[in-house]
Amino acid sequence: MRMRLTDTSNWEPVFERTFADNFHTADGIEDHSLDFDHAGLGSASIREIWFEGVHLNFGKSRVKGNTSLHFESDTPVIEMHFGLGGTAHSARVNNIHDFVFQPQQHNLFYMPGFEGYLKTGREDVLHEVFEVHFTEAYFKRLAHAPFTLLEKFMEQMDRGHIVTMSRQNHLITPAMTRVIHEIMTCERTGVFKRLYLEAKVLELLLLQIEQFTQEDVVRDMPCLKPCDIDKLHHARYLLEQHRDTPHTLQALARAVGLNDFKLKKGFKETFGNTVFGYLHDLRMEEARRLLLNNAGKPIHEIASYCGYEHAQHFTRSFKKKYGVTPGSLRNNK
Repeated sequence: MRMRLTDTSNWEPVFERTFADNFHTADGIEDHSLDFDHAGLGSASIREIWFEGVHLNFGKSRVKGNTSLHFESDTPVIEMHFGLGGTAHSARVNNIHDFVFQPQQHNLFYMPGFEGYLKTGREDVLHEVFEVHFTEAYFKRLAHAPFTLLEKFMEQMDRGHIVTMSRQNHLITPAMTRVIHEIMTCERTGVFKRLYLEAKVLELLLLQIEQFTQEDVVRDMPCLKPCDIDKLHHARYLLEQHRDTPHTLQALARAVGLNDFKLKKGFKETFGNTVFGYLHDLRMEEARRLLLNNAGKPIHEIASYCGYEHAQHFTRSFKKKYGVTPGSLRNNK
């Protein structure tokens, strides 16, 4: 099993890695970091972790504008791709399929042995990506999961076609961001590290499939036009960008060009949550982050940020959502 990345300006290999079949490793799990600075291309800091059936790749790169890289793999792969930051980047695979990712977008796809070209935008900016690769054998263990979308995906895999889980890339949710952060900051070692990361990878896959299933069903509903769905996605984006000083429902509706009724009904149908329920989830995720990373911020201030006048009400809601109280989470981090 080999993966290779080549600079098309002179066809010099930039990166190459050979793995044992099914990402097998004698130690149970491997974790490697790589930093390199290429005069013609730019610089990158990459971390790879792999264990039986699963390979994780994440890192940051500053690639020079208008760069073209050739990539190839001699083995079929299923990839969860998350574009965390930077500008749009595109890939053309097997001279047939084009993949384009904007920042904060994700998708899942299958490629049965592939080669293609990765192109960056014009600007020299910092890119950040997170990827999970599954072998076919590992992924097919999930074949009996109760998701019609997953069954269709595997049917196309069996035919040897390039497959994407969704026709459109979707926005990365706060829950996905949390899981990715937990994976990237895991400090466990040995067998406990593998068990933890495998559980988190499957949680992330579940979040993807649930979002794809929910939003693909909504796209088939006659009450919502494609332009309305785009406006609802924009409404969600505005909520995420202005969680500290959110719009009123009326202001949000005006900002995206929908009436109040269609915004409320469409948001619930599309994302499975109300507008303010989604905003509350965003704030609770931020509260969790603050409790883990900002020991100096009092819990009553975090409760106020989440819209709770009384800290005990915040504590009750937090425990219901995460299974622990805010104080316990902070003390046991």
